[in-house]
Amino acid sequence: MRAGVFGGTFNPIHKGHLMVAERVLHRFSLDRIYIVPCRVPPHKFPAFLAPAAERVRMIQLALPADVRYCLSDIEIQREGRSYTIDTVDHFNTRILPGATLFLIMGMDAFLEIHTWKRHRRLLETVQPVVVSRKVDGGGMQAGDDVARMDGYIRARLSAAYRYEEETSCWQRATGNKIHLLPIRPIDISSSQIRRRIKAGKEIHDLVPPTVNAYIETKELYR
Repeated sequence: MRAGVFGGTFNPIHKGHLMVAERVLHRFSLDRIYIVPCRVPPHKFPAFLAPAAERVRMIQLALPADVRYCLSDIEIQREGRSYTIDTVDHFNTRILPGATLFLIMGMDAFLEIHTWKRHRRLLETVQPVVVSRKVDGGGMQAGDDVARMDGYIRARLSAAYRYEEETSCWQRATGNKIHLLPIRPIDISSSQIRRRIKAGKEIHDLVPPTVNAYIETKELYR
């Protein structure tokens, strides 16, 4: 079993999130990909966080009718702040024991992973997939992203990682891997959506129609 864990506030979920999920699903031949909304983010403080039940419902409305896409409310049900290592431990012991787990995140989040709770154990347990929005004309990741990650990995994580250009992957002799996945830039963010709603502007081009209708019905982010 190969599964992806894609966490975040999803405040709200949008087309960019879904594009990333689709790319990771196919690039790493995943059997499942879990969207995991957090209850209280330990490293991120959005100006307005919609109630957990509303964010969960928007995810349910947004996910494709494909059994490989799953919603997990494990962090919503857990009290207190949402730490990734606790979520990963839950997947490894209760949901998918023995599975190969891929942890999906953006570049900014990865470059702070050394500050995360039990980050060394986390890197031994999952394979991070770092999504980069910088691509060159040929569709490959820009060299500065590789250089940034390489410098960070060696300085903050371990000098034992070696970069493999063909697979865009850093690997240790112990088998630990960190992947870089380039995607074509898409100018969508949850904060941008919230600002547009507050300004009375349309967001139908940024979110799935079902999510747009739900936000309008519930008058969220106004």
